[in-house]
Amino acid sequence: MKIRVNLWLTILLFLMMLLAGTASSYIGYFMGAEALKVVTQPDVNSSDKTLNQEPLGGKHKGLKIIKEEDILQKVYNLVNDKNR
Repeated sequence: MKIRVNLWLTILLFLMMLLAGTASSYIGYFMGAEALKVVTQPDVNSSDKTLNQEPLGGKHKGLKIIKEEDILQKVYNLVNDKNR
């Protein structure tokens, strides 16, 4: 009789693990699908290097690109400011 109890407990544990794995994979798939709904393709081909490319409209209209050197100089000046 003891072997039967161990067998049933093993089967129960296996089924609980299978259910937990299934639930976890469903939740992960659902969260991933929701996260990817906001991801879109860019409107411009980045490999196209035309010089006469018009800027796009939209919420980033008027976006000004700052040179990396300017940013590094400002950070260096802020870090090494002796007046503080």
